[in-house]
Amino acid sequence: MKWNEIKNSIVNDLKTRGLSNPKIRLSALNNLEEILKQNFSEYVNNPQEMFGQIDKNKFKEKVSKYKSNQKLNSAESSIINEIYYRI
Repeated sequence: MKWNEIKNSIVNDLKTRGLSNPKIRLSALNNLEEILKQNFSEYVNNPQEMFGQIDKNKFKEKVSKYKSNQKLNSAESSIINEIYYRI
């Protein structure tokens, strides 16, 4: 599965899930995508192999270091869970 397929699947799911405000998670998805493109391009280029090599919680720790407050918010954490679910 390619990154665009994963992202589109998550976007479609968020839009049809009946969330009161899906824009929060859609924004989190876009923010995470930017972090990935800038710092972990191999995860965008080869998501199945790269995400398969690292535990979800360890990946969350790695990504959080690139945020100004060094913490993922709940929407970002949820999006990472969705990525791993699809892979």
